Amino acid sequence: MRERYFFGILLILLGLGFLADQLGYFQMGEIISTYWPLVLIIAGITGLFDRKSSKMGNLIVLALGILFQLNRLDYLEVEVFRLFWPIVLIIVGLNILFTKGISNHNVKVDPDKWSTNVIEDATVDSFVIFSGLETNNQSQEFKGGKLTAVFGGIDLRLTEANLYNNEAFIDATTLFGGIDIIVPNNWRVEMTGTPIFGSWSNNARSNPDPDAPVLKIRCMPIFGGIDVK
Repeated sequence: MRERYFFGILLILLGLGFLADQLGYFQMGEIISTYWPLVLIIAGITGLFDRKSSKMGNLIVLALGILFQLNRLDYLEVEVFRLFWPIVLIIVGLNILFTKGISNHNVKVDPDKWSTNVIEDATVDSFVIFSGLETNNQSQEFKGGKLTAVFGGIDLRLTEANLYNNEAFIDATTLFGGIDIIVPNNWRVEMTGTPIFGSWSNNARSNPDPDAPVLKIRCMPIFGGIDVK
């Protein structure tokens, strides 16, 4: 809903600006050329106040907008992307360090080895780097959790699980990695996210039943992919 208002107001402002340009009050093209990064800045700030949106993704969008704006105002003389990627790595690192999962189960894996786990924990908090993890969660009161894959992959199978109070939430983040989540046919999956040179896809079967169990997934794929099937 906030995105709808944001883009609606943006179109109105652009229309008023071009109208003023045609009436000779100022040159709209020059203003857009100088201040177009404000769109990224406003979008990032707006997203930070959206509970369904990825905070890390919006911080990255905000950082990119600020860098471009400083560059357009001649406060930065270096190429923007030379600064952008170190900032992305810092934001991802801070997210890993200070964002707590909602579980008491933390899966650790050895480098260069795939690990397959059968668990019944109500929540998961899995982090892999340069490695892979396959987990079959059979909890009958699954509440969700957090998945983070950095230069690695996570496969989470939930086909034998049931959701606690028919609802669960997963926060999924990838950096040059991939996450696959396999769900039962009767679940409804709702995905939101901010891909940064990455993608997410929801291939779960559509379930129009309003009382169907709902798994909500917030995605943050950076040069990676998050798939539900």
